Amino acid sequence: MTDTNYGVLRRQPSGRWAVCSTGKRPVELTVGDTFHIEVGGELKLTRIEFRHFGGPMKGRTLHGLPGEYYSVDGYCLRDGTRTSIP
Repeated sequence: MTDTNYGVLRRQPSGRWAVCSTGKRPVELTVGDTFHIEVGGELKLTRIEFRHFGGPMKGRTLHGLPGEYYSVDGYCLRDGTRTSIP
């Protein structure tokens, strides 16, 4: 991994998460992408997925269906969390 792959996690207007670095375009994470996220002071590898649900809308959709993006390892996705793409 090089330093150019590091950034922070940011939720985009599309509802997707992206790795954002100063002076670079955000790199959106799509379903199935792997990335590192800071957990307890160290970067852990995880994968992003989308969970469909039939409850009230949370403002996020995939193929027109309501749901949310999540880490398959249960790590919390939050704006500003240190992250990197392998």
